[in-house]
Amino acid sequence: RTTKEAMTATLSRINDCPYCGDMLISLVHGGGKHDAAEQILSEREDLVADDTLRERLAWVIAAVTPGSEVPPQAPFTSAELPEVLGSLLAMSHINRFSHVVMDGSPVNAPFGIQRIKSAALKMFGAELKVTTERPIEPGRALDLLPPAPLPDDMSWAEPNPRVADALSRWAAAIERESSRVVSPAVRELVDGSLSRWEGELMPISRSWVEDEVAGLEGRDRDIARLALVAAKASYQVDDGLVEAVLGEDRDEARLIRVLAWAAFSAARRISGRIARDTGRQVGSSAPRSGSAAY
Repeated sequence: RTTKEAMTATLSRINDCPYCGDMLISLVHGGGKHDAAEQILSEREDLVADDTLRERLAWVIAAVTPGSEVPPQAPFTSAELPEVLGSLLAMSHINRFSHVVMDGSPVNAPFGIQRIKSAALKMFGAELKVTTERPIEPGRALDLLPPAPLPDDMSWAEPNPRVADALSRWAAAIERESSRVVSPAVRELVDGSLSRWEGELMPISRSWVEDEVAGLEGRDRDIARLALVAAKASYQVDDGLVEAVLGEDRDEARLIRVLAWAAFSAARRISGRIARDTGRQVGSSAPRSGSAAY
């Protein structure tokens, strides 16, 4: 668990999600890996003392940094990889969501003094230590969502039936709920755009998204615009994009459905790309005809 929290802390730093990053660093402290927590906070994962963890964090950095190449071999066994990719998928989703609904980190360093923040995160980690000592029953939460088939683009999860089951239920819930607010035209546009996206950084100007949604009108254009920015460049989401989707009726459920769909669509694209490029994916990654797979 602590290894996965360290990996997703590094992912959150690369995704520039301060809330997620700081909370995960605190959890790494809670798991007793104080050296790793300090180095992740300092952006010096290459100095982590634990050889195995250092290698794994280096792999994460290479795999998720925009514009970099995924190493062909991952420092995990085939049996471990579904949990790794599932963790990266989940945190990629949360990072994008947090950019919109959270306001920075709850732990800020006065005057930017890093050592004060470091001490605060370690203290918070001591409070969270109790959560790392509680017994966890794998699969306990599965029944919260109904069973569903595993999408073809997530076939990398098949070696771990529990992870595959969780992802299949999650993917189906996203598809079901998003279909209530996302039109077929918007879905086709966003899915097509993400299928051509390899995780690269988008231009600072949001003109890129205006070009992509030019063929849509009204609410469809507003939803597609927010979905694409949340998926590809969530740090560019502003109040204007959110207000346009909320609309005059202030429908927060519509906003949550759009954000959940956009964040998940990007996250599954990223995890699928990593699985493909490691050369360890089990089964075919080809999408089914008519499916939302990439």
